[in-house]
Amino acid sequence: MTHDCDVLIVGAGPVGTTLALELALHHVSFRIVDQAPVRSNKSRALVVQPRTLELLNRHGASDVLVRRGRSIRGGAAYVKGQLAVNLDFDDLGVTDTEFVLPLNISQAETECFLDDCLSKYNIVIERPFTATQIVQDDNGVNTTLKSSDGKTIYVRSKYVVGCDGAHSLVRKTAKTLKFEGAAYPHDFLLCDVHLHDSNLPQDRVSLFLNPKGVLALFPLSDKTIRIVASGDGVIPKDQEEPTLEQFQSYFSAVTQPGSGTLRDPVWISRFRLHHRCVNHYREGRLFLAGDAAHIHSPAGGQGMNAGMQDAINLGWKLALALKYLRDADDAGGKDASAARARARADALLDTYDAERRPVGYALLKGTDRVFTFTSSTNPFFHLIRDFLVRYIFPFVVRNKQRRLGFYQFMSEFGVTYRGCSPIVGTAQGFRGPVQGGDRLPDGKLRKTTTKSVSEGGDEGGKETTLHRVCVGGAHHFMIFAGSGDDDVWEESKLVAAGETVVKAFKSDVELHFIQAETSLVGSGDEWFTDPEGKLHTQFGFTRPAYVLVRPDGYVAHIGPLAQLQQLISFLE
Repeated sequence: MTHDCDVLIVGAGPVGTTLALELALHHVSFRIVDQAPVRSNKSRALVVQPRTLELLNRHGASDVLVRRGRSIRGGAAYVKGQLAVNLDFDDLGVTDTEFVLPLNISQAETECFLDDCLSKYNIVIERPFTATQIVQDDNGVNTTLKSSDGKTIYVRSKYVVGCDGAHSLVRKTAKTLKFEGAAYPHDFLLCDVHLHDSNLPQDRVSLFLNPKGVLALFPLSDKTIRIVASGDGVIPKDQEEPTLEQFQSYFSAVTQPGSGTLRDPVWISRFRLHHRCVNHYREGRLFLAGDAAHIHSPAGGQGMNAGMQDAINLGWKLALALKYLRDADDAGGKDASAARARARADALLDTYDAERRPVGYALLKGTDRVFTFTSSTNPFFHLIRDFLVRYIFPFVVRNKQRRLGFYQFMSEFGVTYRGCSPIVGTAQGFRGPVQGGDRLPDGKLRKTTTKSVSEGGDEGGKETTLHRVCVGGAHHFMIFAGSGDDDVWEESKLVAAGETVVKAFKSDVELHFIQAETSLVGSGDEWFTDPEGKLHTQFGFTRPAYVLVRPDGYVAHIGPLAQLQQLISFLE
């Protein structure tokens, strides 16, 4: 039996399920399959970064997920059992987000949250189905799926997305894709365990460096932690898995007195880490996301988050490309307009690789440096490492700007598509702090009411945030009225500018107007007030300006309203 859909998602881990959420949001016809009969109850990936929380909040209340985990306020590094450096995240003055701190939470809990969000769209993951053959042609992809009871089904789809991990069949099916990289030279050990009678901080990651190797502690929940250790200092090389007693012995040897007692292990495992990245995220109608495209060390908790953000980037592009293809079909499929629609769809899908592969490579290089620095087994290097951590790093982290730079990398707020993408842009001459391709910063807004404007104030308007306004599957076009007095536009002129863009746009777009509290010029359902003009300041707007926001929460185009024609040309 053959089943047709627009997109087939192979793999229903966090990345595949996130892509399913995006496609459901955009009303795309898709199926999602996974070879596992049920979800794993193992904790696996632990960290959900602030940027991922922001993006997931478009589908459900991410504060539900936050309540299930533990916010991490920083990190501490110890050398030979002595505290050498503290790294704090909660004193950086970050105000442009609802989610300031990274979240330590079991992947099982994250997947449960994603399943709850997906259930709102009445989508069911099909299990257990294994993709055994994938063949693409000029018009689509044929995929053979087999269930554990021997049932075989055939799926014909326009596109297939491989979210099927490091051993991806989708990647192996592609003829031109190479998964370049290697394994790290030594094994690592993992133990999720209950920690009792401990004086270690429960709101930060702790790293213990010693001549035998490295040991890292990640708080999970009350009295539960994850321990990751280099294997050579814990067990013999020929031993399959460590025992709890061996973990306790190593834990006691490298941590401070009073660090606690390990009891009732939940999961003990031995594993090997790799660092690899595919040479292209797309081949024809096949796409890769998450571990199928890039795997790297767990340093900084980047892997799962990067994969989920791959999915969010790809989801709206698939939806819009499919719309272009429907336009081509409606045009009869043969005339010049149909050819342009197909070319537009293909070019848009190419931007997935253009935007996300540089992110994957940057994370691969960054996490590899950190991981190699902390986990090297070279005794001479240990001397250099310990000296730097003891005497140089404390000086470095005292500087708030340096800590903020590290935080921007770790939180993934610093991800930008400036300079690598043809579908983002900035009006010529605009030098504001936010540019085309950057993450949309968040900030408070109040709903403007007709009554409040007529009375010269805005008391009683419903409070919201910029991110909560920019939700759904559409692009969002925001006109900022300006915060200065030297270039004030009347409401009618601002509205006319917005309608010009809506008319020129080739996909769904929602229009919003934002005015500074000091210069109220308009009212109505589409008007919001910027308290104290803080958002105007964040964007660098004193005069009327615009921001076009993509469905994935990145700025597509930005500039002064006086240069609106540059945006019109960009859209064309």
